[in-house]
Amino acid sequence: MGRLVFNYRKAMREPKKIQQLTENFSLPFAIELIPALNYFIFVALCFGFWYGVRMIFPHAFENTFFIVIFGTPVLLTMLVTKIKPEGKNIYLYFFDFAKYYFLIKLPEKKFCNDRKVDLSNEKQIEFRKLVEVVGKSNEIKNTDESHIQQPVVDKNGRRLGVLPHKKQFHPNAE
Repeated sequence: MGRLVFNYRKAMREPKKIQQLTENFSLPFAIELIPALNYFIFVALCFGFWYGVRMIFPHAFENTFFIVIFGTPVLLTMLVTKIKPEGKNIYLYFFDFAKYYFLIKLPEKKFCNDRKVDLSNEKQIEFRKLVEVVGKSNEIKNTDESHIQQPVVDKNGRRLGVLPHKKQFHPNAE
């Protein structure tokens, strides 16, 4: 019997949904949790904005209460749900961006090969004097040259040639 492999990726990526509100009351349809939370956050923000504007200008938004409190949060919730910068949730993207900005960009840190470079802000960097390297007389000039004699290998993978401790002989010699 063959092995049966299950792929749980689709099930694990299913968004969390709300349907049962209390023990006695449940909705006829499920509502996704994250957009519902986004909606209530945007309702609070829009109400705060509307209330602040009404305190300064009492006659502003008199007939647009429904649009400001309900329409704008629905529009913002749909927008936030659809926008995925760099494939991330928009909140995680803004959190990572803020972390980068405050921990790397503002302190002007410099990196090379994923390591922080400490002396990049120095005005003058001093180097030690160069030292001449003296070579040996039997030094190999090219990297592909070697003093060790390598055996020759034929197309079947057999080593050809004579081992140094064996006596050479010619097949036609007597």
